[in-house]
Amino acid sequence: MVLLLLEGEVCFEWAPGKRRDLMPNQIIWLNTHVERPPLCHLRRGQRHQALVLRFATEWVQGSLDTLRQEMASDFQSLLLGPHPVHPMITRPLEAEDRAWARSLMASTLCAEARRLLEGSRMSEFFFRKVLMESRGEELFCTRTRRLALERVSRVREALLRDLENPPSLDELAQICGCNPQYLSRTFSETAGTTISLLLRRLRIEHAAKLLSTGQMNASEAALEVGYRSLSHFSQAFRAEKGLSPSAWMRQPTADEMA
Repeated sequence: MVLLLLEGEVCFEWAPGKRRDLMPNQIIWLNTHVERPPLCHLRRGQRHQALVLRFATEWVQGSLDTLRQEMASDFQSLLLGPHPVHPMITRPLEAEDRAWARSLMASTLCAEARRLLEGSRMSEFFFRKVLMESRGEELFCTRTRRLALERVSRVREALLRDLENPPSLDELAQICGCNPQYLSRTFSETAGTTISLLLRRLRIEHAAKLLSTGQMNASEAALEVGYRSLSHFSQAFRAEKGLSPSAWMRQPTADEMA
């Protein structure tokens, strides 16, 4: 299965303690025919848009068996075996991939014509992405995109390490190995949000968990994630979740709804 993640953050979990958080603008290749297929969890409070492509295992193995030597090692392992410990790999979602996905999602053909067109276009996409990169034909823009995604991941990890006292833009730039202005611009272009808005989202996500589990009240949760003003915390919480902290706490939990 291939997932083209256009908007929204997701988390994949495939074993206890084995999970991976992913930002948008990525192509996620998944092996769903393993003992523990990865489960996808959507980040609450966000708009998500993705295109899911499913390829039969027999078709994949039959089509690629004679092309094994033409494939990158991670694609070989994921698609043909022996299967890796992590049943997924990711690649940057290029502008042409995004346009391709939206054109497929917006098709107005009849069901039969759509089925034939989708089958042909999906096959073309599959071989283009699996084999082009493996033959060393990755374009400069693809490498640049991959580096940008890596910086986004480093920024996210750095912010999560200390939500109460997060690193400054200069410190983040030092972590990422680039100048602050370049980091700020490329981060926004790649992640579709600013570093400050990502920090707000991460803070509120953590605060929401603390409130949902009853570990803290609103004032305590606000301080825990770095807000010194309860009113500012409430404004940020409502902007992210659409509810005030008190209304969020009154929501029934999954156990109460069962």
